[in-house]
Amino acid sequence: MKLVKENSEVIKAYYDSNPLLEWERTNENQIEYIITTKMLSRYISPEESVLDIGGGPGRYSTWLASRGCDVTQIDLSEGNIDLAKTKAKEHNLSIKTICGNALDEGLYPDKKYDHILVMGPMYHLFKYEDRKRVIDNALLHLKKGGKIYIAFINLFAGLLYYLDDDKYGFKQQHDIDTSYGHCLLENIGWNGKAFTEARFEAIPEIKRFCNSFGLRQINLFGQEGFLGPFIHQFDNIEEPHRSLYIDYAYRMCDMEDHLIMSAHIMYIGEK
Repeated sequence: MKLVKENSEVIKAYYDSNPLLEWERTNENQIEYIITTKMLSRYISPEESVLDIGGGPGRYSTWLASRGCDVTQIDLSEGNIDLAKTKAKEHNLSIKTICGNALDEGLYPDKKYDHILVMGPMYHLFKYEDRKRVIDNALLHLKKGGKIYIAFINLFAGLLYYLDDDKYGFKQQHDIDTSYGHCLLENIGWNGKAFTEARFEAIPEIKRFCNSFGLRQINLFGQEGFLGPFIHQFDNIEEPHRSLYIDYAYRMCDMEDHLIMSAHIMYIGEK
């Protein structure tokens, strides 16, 4: 089968150029990492098997391995895979790694897993058929009763970033190209140049897409909770105020009315 590569080389080059950037973006003090690991802890037990598709530099793979899980990571970027191996070795952890395109069904190990993370591919695949192929590939390797965790960039993530970190950016971008603004008004997904080539997904589309695979929805939550619009400001909040905000952001992260406030949305489904 010939893979549709559309922007895969651009994505690979981006992550190969600076894998440490993504490692630090999701460091242990970041609200996205804190809420996501808390949510994953609800469902993933030590010694269970996990396939981490698009696992980047291994932030979640190494965390899961530290909890005693049997972890295999797949990523497009050699730089990410090398860093994941390095970080695992630094912490005396064992993770299996595979470098390649998640669209390639021949890439996957011949086994089934208790849990499968898809926390990168949906960020970058522009075509519906490609997004579907990745999930189809994943589900072929998920045990009956196993859980899949699919992460998306929220359509509103661009606005959240502009308001928090670049107040003039939206106007500057809008003067060049109004397509993002159009998608906001229509509440439909947008593809384009952001931090790299990226797909921003509308929440109704996330629900329709994930529910189309016949999964039982376990959860749908915002990975930053209501703190999504304030990430830059949140870095400067000290204890005990910080912990209180984190506690409520986590406890409220799966309230549907607050999903729009998160830059990243995760769906959890059971096969």
